[in-house]
Amino acid sequence: MRLGIDFGTTNSSVAHYDGKVLRPVQLDPGSENPTVLPSLIWIDREYNVQLGSSAAVEYLDKETGRRTVWTRRDLEPIEIIVAGAVVKGLGDSEPIHYWHDVHVVTDVNANGRLLQSVKTALRDPRYEGTRIFDHTYTIDELIALPLSEMRSQAELHFEESCDSVVLGRPVKFSDDDAIATRAEEILYRAARLAGFREIAFEMEPVAAAHLYHKQAARRQIALVFDFGGGTLDLTIVEVGGNPPPRVIATRGVLIGGDDLDQRIMRSLLPHFGSKAKVDGGADFPQEFLDQLRTWQTMPELSRPEPLSKIHHYQNSSDSPAEMRALETLVTQNVGFKLFQEIERTKKALTPDLMARLRFQYDAIHLNERIARRDFEEMIAPEIAAVSHSIRAILKDARMNPDQVDVVLRTGGTSLVPAYARLLQDTFGHDKVREMAPLTSVGGGMAIVAHEGAAQAPAYAYRFENPFVYARATSGRYYEAAILRARMQFYTDRDYQIINLPLSLSGLYAIRPADLDYDSEEDRLLRFKLSRPSRVYIIYQAKAEELPLWLRGFQQEKGLQVDIQTFPAGAFAVGGARSKGYRGNVIQNYILAARPH
Repeated sequence: MRLGIDFGTTNSSVAHYDGKVLRPVQLDPGSENPTVLPSLIWIDREYNVQLGSSAAVEYLDKETGRRTVWTRRDLEPIEIIVAGAVVKGLGDSEPIHYWHDVHVVTDVNANGRLLQSVKTALRDPRYEGTRIFDHTYTIDELIALPLSEMRSQAELHFEESCDSVVLGRPVKFSDDDAIATRAEEILYRAARLAGFREIAFEMEPVAAAHLYHKQAARRQIALVFDFGGGTLDLTIVEVGGNPPPRVIATRGVLIGGDDLDQRIMRSLLPHFGSKAKVDGGADFPQEFLDQLRTWQTMPELSRPEPLSKIHHYQNSSDSPAEMRALETLVTQNVGFKLFQEIERTKKALTPDLMARLRFQYDAIHLNERIARRDFEEMIAPEIAAVSHSIRAILKDARMNPDQVDVVLRTGGTSLVPAYARLLQDTFGHDKVREMAPLTSVGGGMAIVAHEGAAQAPAYAYRFENPFVYARATSGRYYEAAILRARMQFYTDRDYQIINLPLSLSGLYAIRPADLDYDSEEDRLLRFKLSRPSRVYIIYQAKAEELPLWLRGFQQEKGLQVDIQTFPAGAFAVGGARSKGYRGNVIQNYILAARPH
């Protein structure tokens, strides 16, 4: 069965279309809309995972009001060594990033971690993942958690296997094409880790257009205005009648509902000392204000150095009450709860002209009257950016507003009255229509999936299994597996990979028998590749001299890395203690490959 999934910054949904009936899947009974899964991930100290509304409940129950206690903890050095095979003249170098943790500063009082808006992290080319207690999670693995849940719920709902999906993506991940390509590839890896085998992508506003297309009897020009938590996507598309939808122009804008929440938070900063004068008249530190923009970064100010300054400011500034409120905010994990109140207030300003933002906790006392016009003044830069983007896409399409027949609003942020009014002023009140804000993109993806309108990405071959066979001369059991953090490293020993570079996550690997760690065979592992591939050897090396078969690998800062590839064909590599080896090897290596 082929599914359509909208993996959103704030909310996600999944549906199936059989050509007649569109069927959404219930994902979160605790949510206001059970067919919507809030994009929240909670991981506790035992690495149990909660998603959606239950993740929020766990965090609020276990973390709100808990004081942070930062402690530096030294770790045992973990040396992961990666090597690629040497064959001249095939392939260019690829940068691979590693980390080697020596110590970590952790909040030892934490019961777990709550992650929100993981999709937004795809914009950051430096972000590979995060450490949660003693485990490192790559970003594709984090995204795979809700994707896997959506797949499982769909299989329970439809009572059949669901390993094919059309997955939504924004029009623009980034202004940098390389970052955008990387972001989509990470989504692809995440879908594979979630158990999908056939994966295609469609732009989110185009999917919404496919949903409207099914309802439109006559041909018309539509502007899809898809404004979610992370991005605004605009598409002008010809829809309706018998011909399939025809995309005329698309444009992505890197603003979303999260930015509007931050604007409200910025208006609250005077309650936390932003206008205070400290140390005899100096301005409050800008770097502190930067950390207060999101609830995720607030606890950074509870680390010893900034917290000592906050304590100092309680005595040296002209705003001691605000400094006490700031201490409460950053040390007692109430930022998420405050942002929930901000979100509630923002939503209340859709039907109402005025809303109250109330938040009382320890030294924090907020009771703000926010009028809709005040909110619209806060978000004036975002309104201007949206207005500019509407004009820009009309220019891209070589159209004027009169040529647009219908404007389709979708996405939670599209409900903000300022944007509805902007669309009505530009195109006319009668043209603007509201689609289901949280599920229309997922429904459209299901229609695209049924019609086969989306194609697998060109890079999909890089994650196929290139191993025709892999056999050890020792006779012990070796098997192919998808490489991921915390997978069982060996077939005969309970040993897990703790840290894994993102560049290797999702590749096929040959999981070996650890009892072959002392093999002296020159041709221990025989394997055949179906196509040219860059091959990596991953191991912990204590050897003073490497075996001869491995000496061609370039060494850099203790990491063995080679940038060449094997051609298609049959090959063999030796044991860890084969000819030329000297020193100590206590574990066998693992071999991975990326088709080239």
